[in-house]
Amino acid sequence: ALNATGGDVDRAAELLVLGADVQQQHSAAPPARAAMPSRNNAAAAGTHVSAHNDEQMRRAIEESVRLNQQEEARQLRQVEAASMKNHGKKKEVIDLIGDKETTAVVRKKNNNTSGLVSTPMEKQQPAKQQTAKNAKTAAAINAGKAAAARHNHSYNNKISAKKTLDQTHPNIQLPEKLSNKTKEEQILRCANRVKPHVMAVDTLLRVLTSVRSSPDNPKFRIIDRANVNYINFVRDAPGAEDFLLAMNYRRISCNNELRLERHMVDDALLYLGTSALEQMRTTEEYIEGKRLRAFHTEMRRLAQQNGSHEVQGSSGMTERETTVRIAFLSKCPKEPPEGRGARVNVVLGDGSEKIEGGSVSRRFDGDDTLEDVLNWLGGCYGNEVLDKIRGPRREWCLCDLNRYPILPLDVEKHGNKTLQYLGLFPSGKLGVMLSDDAWRDRKEGASGGGGFDVHGSARGLGAASRSMLH
Repeated sequence: ALNATGGDVDRAAELLVLGADVQQQHSAAPPARAAMPSRNNAAAAGTHVSAHNDEQMRRAIEESVRLNQQEEARQLRQVEAASMKNHGKKKEVIDLIGDKETTAVVRKKNNNTSGLVSTPMEKQQPAKQQTAKNAKTAAAINAGKAAAARHNHSYNNKISAKKTLDQTHPNIQLPEKLSNKTKEEQILRCANRVKPHVMAVDTLLRVLTSVRSSPDNPKFRIIDRANVNYINFVRDAPGAEDFLLAMNYRRISCNNELRLERHMVDDALLYLGTSALEQMRTTEEYIEGKRLRAFHTEMRRLAQQNGSHEVQGSSGMTERETTVRIAFLSKCPKEPPEGRGARVNVVLGDGSEKIEGGSVSRRFDGDDTLEDVLNWLGGCYGNEVLDKIRGPRREWCLCDLNRYPILPLDVEKHGNKTLQYLGLFPSGKLGVMLSDDAWRDRKEGASGGGGFDVHGSARGLGAASRSMLH
């Protein structure tokens, strides 16, 4: 009885009681054939008991199947409710009990569709068919979870299996980080990088000298990163801020400053830093940078006396300077009307300096000469510019910025050449630059771009080649 009912003790007891009642009823009834021999009676009794046991077993199995079906229906309802809760979707509610008094199946669509009530035909469909059509089984849900887990596992394996640089390029050795090197090597490397930037070298040297002289004064140990001088001369100079960090300065983000704590002041590092910066001031890069800075200072001074628009009313000009500029402008040809001729731009110094008033422009005809451009330039900035371009020392030079490498123009040799011949037509861009030693000494192959042996492009129709302008 326990095996037939699946281990249910109550059901097994009911089966045993029912079997006992039936047996008593058969025993109380009169025998059908009392005159039969005893052997036949025993055989008939055995057959009856066997049939009775088979009937009890069949009823127990049917009861077990019915209970299993109800349990399966209950599990399906739980799975359906969990699926609806996880996906946040409204699905059909199905009556799996099969009770005739329950409400008809109600289908709840998405928000963009209206609800529908099932027809009587749908009410009469068996619960198993509706479950098979509308509900997902536990096996299907578990299979989906397993597939998602396999996908995530394979994706994670692809990410973790990404090859590193050591695996793809085993023979390449990356240089060690500067922060991992010794303090001495950090200071020397940063000082070597910053040496072309004159103001950065001078500013750093002044800071270290002040700290060495007064280490207890917090004024010299705190650098405001928002200071104008720090932004213009130190912040963007390669190696400048790294040099300070190597001297035990630390960035303080909340105040936007660099601070050197008193207990972090190292006399040996200060001596090494000042010595390295003083050594950088003797290099060619620093000396050349010093010359360029002095040159751009002169260019800013001349730019303040720009008289391209109102010569006589310009500030800072004496009567003699006004007379000289008017004389230069009187030698210039008439400016072509708008839409004709070539527009020539002249820039004082390096364009990266962005000198205010250091750029002028005017239209010229293609047959105007370089001398006409020089006269117009003298009318804008005075005789000082032309003296340093034409003078025997040739401290400054007039360069064609549209050619690469930059080509200095020999104004004495090509003064009477047309703009079209010089490649300044239909447009030209000239710059007043500081002459190098080879150009001042009139050596063969001297140019701002490294020599005339490097041929540049001939600009414009009928322009001369680079070698012809030498």
